[in-house]
Amino acid sequence: MSIRPKWDTYFMRLAYLAATRATCDRKHVGAIITSPDHRTVATGYNGSPIGTLSCDEIGHELVEGHCVRTLHAESNAIDFAGRFAQGCTLYITVSPCYDCAKRIVGAQINRVVYDQFYAGRYGKSSMVVDFLRDSRVEVDQHESPGLTLFKQKLEEMESMERELLRQTIVEYHCGCTQTADTARRFCAEHEAPRLRDA
Repeated sequence: MSIRPKWDTYFMRLAYLAATRATCDRKHVGAIITSPDHRTVATGYNGSPIGTLSCDEIGHELVEGHCVRTLHAESNAIDFAGRFAQGCTLYITVSPCYDCAKRIVGAQINRVVYDQFYAGRYGKSSMVVDFLRDSRVEVDQHESPGLTLFKQKLEEMESMERELLRQTIVEYHCGCTQTADTARRFCAEHEAPRLRDA
């Protein structure tokens, strides 16, 4: 007999899997938007806008200790869901920042489920849950043994992948080499990344 996870645990697991696609190594965040009948409407993870270089390729763009190169996971999910986000639930691995909370309200999402509290920009993070609830958005912090075990196993798998990357050598066009765990898309010494023309 298999053990079926409850919907909140199931979708939080999917959010953590989405986070593995993130392209800002300071924090990997994932989000899933689901319909009232438990269908996936959109997924998102934190990363640079489509067609632009990511932190993993060019490095971070830091302002007051926060990387501003990337779009947040929930923002990406809302963009992809469009009007279909209305009336849905947003599952996210960390609590939303204040800017994303405003987007959640604007998208008319009914419920937000998150796992960990995250202190975002502007010092407004502690106000986000109250802001959402005052805007008639249900907010739940989800904890379950099933999610805890899943995160532990996912962390073990990612640790094995990092070790494999440490043993893999990347060779650039210029002839320089670097281990894959620290390699960027371009050789920092010889190859300057080309930014898209304005």
